[in-house]
Amino acid sequence: MPAYADVLLVRHGESEANAAGRFACRTWDPPLTASGSLEAERLARQLLNAPVRYIVTSPLLRARQTIAPLARILHIDPVVLEDLAEVDLGQWDGHRLKDLENANSPAFQAWRQDPESNPPPGGESIMTVGQRVLTALSQFLQTCEPSTLTVAATHADCIKGALLVILDAHGPAARHIWVPNTGQLLLRWFDNGRWVLIFSPLCNAREEGCDLD
Repeated sequence: MPAYADVLLVRHGESEANAAGRFACRTWDPPLTASGSLEAERLARQLLNAPVRYIVTSPLLRARQTIAPLARILHIDPVVLEDLAEVDLGQWDGHRLKDLENANSPAFQAWRQDPESNPPPGGESIMTVGQRVLTALSQFLQTCEPSTLTVAATHADCIKGALLVILDAHGPAARHIWVPNTGQLLLRWFDNGRWVLIFSPLCNAREEGCDLD
């Protein structure tokens, strides 16, 4: 059996962009809100007893802030992987979602229906995002000890895209995937390049009486 390594994909906590209903990718790098910071602390408590060996993160601030409490208590230095960054939204970057909806733009409506066939103007398709995320993780895992767990802080469309690529699904299927803030997806990577989904009670939550210092 080929060697393997597990990866827990984690979406960042609530950011100022989430709270404002705005897209944020390349031109705006908002921090977490107060609620997002609490979500990050809660995530650290949930994963306190998980066998985490490595931590990687998107370069964007909201992802780095989300993983910081866990990195602190586990004494693991996060590795920044540029290709875990949010989907490139092209001309829509920084715009309010409601404004794009109210404009009745055919391009926006088409993207909502099928983000693979109709990427944002000047932006990325959902499967492109998923493939770059999986490629970056594969390259990182090749340098890691086998049978270990890596936590990867990233973004909702990165997780959706990775899932679609693994399942060889169609673009419109993205509309049926919801990744909440600090939502998690556990994957297993084999050194022959194969990815699988894992349904596992990974987290051992300790919500009370837990010292995170």
